[in-house]
Amino acid sequence: MKTKITELLGIEHPILQGPMGGGFSTASLLAAVSNAGGLGSYGAYTLTPEEIRQAGKEIKLATSKPYNINLWVNDVDESLINYPKEKLEKLKHNFKPYFDELGISLPDLSSDIPSKFEKQVEVLFELKPAVFSFIFGIPSKEILQESRKLGIKTVGAATTLEEALALEDAEVDAIVAAGFEAGGHRPTFLKPAQDSFTGLFSLIQQLKAKTKTPIIARWRNYRC
Repeated sequence: MKTKITELLGIEHPILQGPMGGGFSTASLLAAVSNAGGLGSYGAYTLTPEEIRQAGKEIKLATSKPYNINLWVNDVDESLINYPKEKLEKLKHNFKPYFDELGISLPDLSSDIPSKFEKQVEVLFELKPAVFSFIFGIPSKEILQESRKLGIKTVGAATTLEEALALEDAEVDAIVAAGFEAGGHRPTFLKPAQDSFTGLFSLIQQLKAKTKTPIIARWRNYRC
């Protein structure tokens, strides 16, 4: 049960809980994993900085063990920039009958979605989790340097060898290998998703042959 990952992250067992976003992460779930000797994780990409701060308070009440907070580096779809208003209105028109059938109001839709990442990172630095994992890109050198200064281990995700090499160049502490089995959870960032269909077991061998950074295998929404 002792591996490079357990030594690196300060955990007993080489088992990492997937950081589920969209409100599915909870302090109690994280604590259950961390208290059992694994690494509990919290998917915080949808949260405001204040919500992350509140989650951090709940986590500290539930566990004193190492844990991970996960964020999306690129949290805004660039294809939405200057998105035509007529297309947005068409989307509303197409989906309105479904909302009407359920008796609920159509939400306000806007293509003006500001990035939350940098403000989220500021709160993450306040909380000082043992691990800061991220997907859909690589944080700036300044953010990675500050993480090292605070003693926070950094973990990036790769769906291809090229992405893993980019993460290694950035000197992250560990790399998550995410094969096509992860489905919609694949965090590809250097190529379109349809060009990143390497299987997990093949990807692991490629990374082992070409990188020196410890590898974490990701299976669907679980990491082990």
